[in-house]
Amino acid sequence: MRILIGLCGLAIMAASVAMAQKITGRSPSGALNVVAQVDSGSTPTTLRVRNVTFDTEFSEPSGNNALDPKETGRLRVVLTNSGKISLRNVVVRVIPLATPVGVTFNDSISVGDIPVNATRYAIFYFTASPTVPSQVLTFQVDIHDSLGGVADSRLVTFLTRERRGGE
Repeated sequence: MRILIGLCGLAIMAASVAMAQKITGRSPSGALNVVAQVDSGSTPTTLRVRNVTFDTEFSEPSGNNALDPKETGRLRVVLTNSGKISLRNVVVRVIPLATPVGVTFNDSISVGDIPVNATRYAIFYFTASPTVPSQVLTFQVDIHDSLGGVADSRLVTFLTRERRGGE
């Protein structure tokens, strides 16, 4: 009986060790790295599973670095999967930190699957109304796949400029 109880205790301890995994890490570039670490009883093995980086670029047609009345600006998000697994059902979202006045925009774009070493693009359009006021707009860019967040959020800021007298 004691031997049976002792073997059951060892089996439970072995199962606990086998399930010892943790998810940690950030890369120097600020991308979110998901690291699965499994303790096999000797040296832990580390496997980098997801490593996604992205860049953003805002542009507008007049080149004055402000969205003027009736202009449509463009926020280009470039995503690169340099991890070791494909990402499924990736969605990019832009979330305003304050309510934009007189600006309409698409807030979510599905870029689909991103295979390893592949790049995908999401382009958001921001259109200023004829009566847009001067304001500073800041948006948070979030990227998620079917398992959750795959990169750190990033802030993007641009200006709108109201129409002046004779313009």
